[in-house]
Amino acid sequence: MHFDSESSPGFAIGRVAHLIRSGMAAVLKNAGWPFSPEETQTLVTLSDAGEPLSMNDLASLMVRDPTTVKRQLDRLVEQQFAERKASSDDARIVMIGLTRRGEQRLQKVLPLLDNLRKTALAGTKKSELEATMKVLRTMQKNLAKQLEG
Repeated sequence: MHFDSESSPGFAIGRVAHLIRSGMAAVLKNAGWPFSPEETQTLVTLSDAGEPLSMNDLASLMVRDPTTVKRQLDRLVEQQFAERKASSDDARIVMIGLTRRGEQRLQKVLPLLDNLRKTALAGTKKSELEATMKVLRTMQKNLAKQLEG
């Protein structure tokens, strides 16, 4: 059986993800931003959540291993962009949230990342993007279910 990588959604997604990550790295570096695209995504995820998250919840939202997320958080906490606090419900659970500084600085870099998103989506109709996002969410759900069980 011949495998055609050009017709594989996984290969196409991987190539686009690589280009987006490379574009983010360039945009962030040019802006003097001190963090990697992955660390920036951690900040964006915390900002989107609107409230502190447990390590497991954060890792789950990011579809990352908690150990990887912990390493990223170490730098973010060191630079005072994020903070760790004990949960008010259970002191054994560490909650992670953005600091005021982290939120303010993130808001300055988000427009630059939005311009990258607009560049990536140039020539794409809204309906095409919506259909693509629906397919990607379905693929993510299917694969997560397979890995769980």
